[in-house]
Amino acid sequence: MTFSDLTRSLRGLIISCQAPLGSPMHEPSVIAAMAEASVNQGAIAVRIESPAHVEAVRQRVSVPIIGLWKQQIPGFEVYITPQFCHAETIAQAGADVIAIDATNRLRPEGETLETLIHRIHTELGKPVMADVDTLEAAITAEKAGADLVGTTLYGYTQETSDRQPPGFDLLAEMVEALKVPVICEGGIASARAARQAIDLGASAAVVGTAITGVDLQVKAYQAALKAELAGRTLAEQDGRRFILFETVNPHHRHYVNAKLTECGLNCPEVAPFFAPAANADAPLDILLRDEHQRILGSLIGSTRWHWLSVMILWVDESLRHQGLGSHLLHLAEQETLRRGCIGVRLNTLSFQAKEFYEKHGYSVAGQIEDYPPGQTHYLLKKLLV
Repeated sequence: MTFSDLTRSLRGLIISCQAPLGSPMHEPSVIAAMAEASVNQGAIAVRIESPAHVEAVRQRVSVPIIGLWKQQIPGFEVYITPQFCHAETIAQAGADVIAIDATNRLRPEGETLETLIHRIHTELGKPVMADVDTLEAAITAEKAGADLVGTTLYGYTQETSDRQPPGFDLLAEMVEALKVPVICEGGIASARAARQAIDLGASAAVVGTAITGVDLQVKAYQAALKAELAGRTLAEQDGRRFILFETVNPHHRHYVNAKLTECGLNCPEVAPFFAPAANADAPLDILLRDEHQRILGSLIGSTRWHWLSVMILWVDESLRHQGLGSHLLHLAEQETLRRGCIGVRLNTLSFQAKEFYEKHGYSVAGQIEDYPPGQTHYLLKKLLV
């Protein structure tokens, strides 16, 4: 299999099976079990750190292993497989692809990025995944011969320390600029985020902590529970407290919503609308894509209680005034009718698209002045039947 055949086969979900030093999960057999479990559920490859872990995983899975070795070298910030000797050891352990730090930072022993990639190709016979943090670094890595480029270090270098992964903005730029496959890695914490990465043009999405990071996940849950207990008391009355929480907490929100639904079910007049089937939002998302699967426009909404609620209608600026927004709206209305709904509701602001919607038969159902200040917030509706 050629480098190109291997790298272009990496399309889908890749699981990063790693654990912090000092954790019981860092045991090679545990990492190998994580990898095997991931492959059993459809992962197309795994990303594994250190020779011992790569060797253990190689004995249990046949899918491609993206191998790396984190090494801190005094005086240098590059740490993901920084030198050829590290790449060689990882290759000998059984890795199919060698991941390296390809940021534009000073490299140890004067070994250039191009030289390192060339040696991995010619002496080890392995393709290279370049972990980068910026578009400039991505372009440099491709020119140096990298076979894959990942957003892995976005938000983890001094140059990008003010940014939070996942780097979807960087991902979109890389897909546009590069010819080699692009992988989205870093900060993918949900299935929806992984799907978004693919929609933006990534060949694959790498998920790590959200699935295999037991230590960090437990730590996050503990922090969330402490935050729940740390709400600020605003007032007390008859032994009861009014507590303010300034971060979103899905647990108490879910509880309160369930209680409201329970009230609705106890009211004969509206009970049918609060039954689980009728009360659930059914997503209605329409994407406009080009031949490269890039998203150029979208209508995002959901149907509930026989109405479509439109949250977003967007068309890329380069394609506006070509009737694409109208077509998205028309298709959504047709699907709304197919679902047995009677109308559409949406919100817009005075500086946005009120006239556009009115041309398509929508009328003002309500408005709020100075929301935001100096603007008017409109609720529009359109009956379809």
